[in-house]
Amino acid sequence: MKRREFLMTSILGMILMIFASANLLGEMNHISEPTARKLAGGFKFTEGPTVDSLGNVRFTDIPNSKIHICWLTHDNNVTTYWTKAKRANGLHYVKDRGLFVCVGSEGKVIWITREGDDEAIVKVVADQYDGKPFNSPNDLWVDPKGGIYFTDPRYGGGRDNLPQDGEHVYYVSPDFKKVTRVIDDMVRPNGLIGTPDGKRLYVADPGSKKTFAYTINSDATLSDKKLFAKQGSDGMTLDVLGNVYLTADAVDVYSPAGNKIRTIPIPEKPSNVTYLRKDGRERLYVTARTSLYEVAMPRTFHSFKAADINSQLVDMLDYAGNVVLVVNVASKCGYTKQYAGLQKLYEKYKDQGFVVLGFPANNFGNQEPGTALEIKQFCTNKFGVTFPMFLKISVKSDDIHPLYAYLTSKEENGEFGGPIKWNFNKFLIGKDGQTLARFDSKVEPLDPQITDAVENALNAQ
Repeated sequence: MKRREFLMTSILGMILMIFASANLLGEMNHISEPTARKLAGGFKFTEGPTVDSLGNVRFTDIPNSKIHICWLTHDNNVTTYWTKAKRANGLHYVKDRGLFVCVGSEGKVIWITREGDDEAIVKVVADQYDGKPFNSPNDLWVDPKGGIYFTDPRYGGGRDNLPQDGEHVYYVSPDFKKVTRVIDDMVRPNGLIGTPDGKRLYVADPGSKKTFAYTINSDATLSDKKLFAKQGSDGMTLDVLGNVYLTADAVDVYSPAGNKIRTIPIPEKPSNVTYLRKDGRERLYVTARTSLYEVAMPRTFHSFKAADINSQLVDMLDYAGNVVLVVNVASKCGYTKQYAGLQKLYEKYKDQGFVVLGFPANNFGNQEPGTALEIKQFCTNKFGVTFPMFLKISVKSDDIHPLYAYLTSKEENGEFGGPIKWNFNKFLIGKDGQTLARFDSKVEPLDPQITDAVENALNAQ
């Protein structure tokens, strides 16, 4: 081997060793993909899943004109909610109000305010526009004001001589007194969903094989139409990070920026999907032809809660959209001086959406013996710490905190898993809650390995 080739090979080897030691090779972080589990089957064509305030799932069996409930709170037992659904399709449950239903065969959107066939109170929300009946209302979303957006394509029958002059999207005012056509340029709209803040609406047009995003104006009209995905969708949902789940041959997941980030296979072709976050766990409930499926999503940093230094419970989801450096700290350690570097790192990037979280731990050599007040005074007075600090926890052994059980799990956190070996170990968490890097205690907070990784994470879309 020539000397120049030898030097180049050696340099490349050193670079790879540095990256590997810091666990910066994100593509190596293999984490198991979510899989679908059948909860119930034997239906003719399922649709319209929606989750109630207790976490139970209502869904329709369109040809049988029934609405069912899968009682997640009672061993996933399935019972019939309503037998007079008349080919009901899309559903939307609203806490303290009841169930809103698209009844396609009758051209209506209705509101069921009480449970059960015999006791159900049904009110018609909308059944006509401009004096003409609707085609076949398909999917709906109730906005924060109580108004309803719904699609009105034609399925299950001929498309000649439609009651309306096309297949459009409508909005019903919160008092149900006014219906406005808000989209009139689609081929055949179907699924739709809005963001919890009521500022953005996604609408799928399978007729053109596209999904669009709109700005919701103060008067509920739509503007700023943008192509979101080059695929249509039957039903759709959003998760707490704003990712959009579309249903086609599988469940396809898109980031809020419109980048496809995951495909979740389902044993049967999915028709619709809804999302539930409960007790820190994220799950999808998917209607797929003859069955209802559950998909348990992998946990992330955002799945956990911890008490801060003032004993206030903090949901890590509060840091969604931020880049986070998680550090197990101690007051009587040879690395304790890193508090100063962590504070400087925090100050350098905090205005860009970066935060350091300090988790005191006494697992190594009794180097964090203090009380919460003593720890708070120490790191504040001696190092001027202003980044968030938490109550003392365990980062290993049988009493390990759930957050650190996750972070150190190779099964759940991939290549970044593995036991904490000393104080001031550092995990870099991305905006989506995924671990991006892990740094040994010896790596100083302002080391280029860390600052470069932070900047890359902040600039990521």
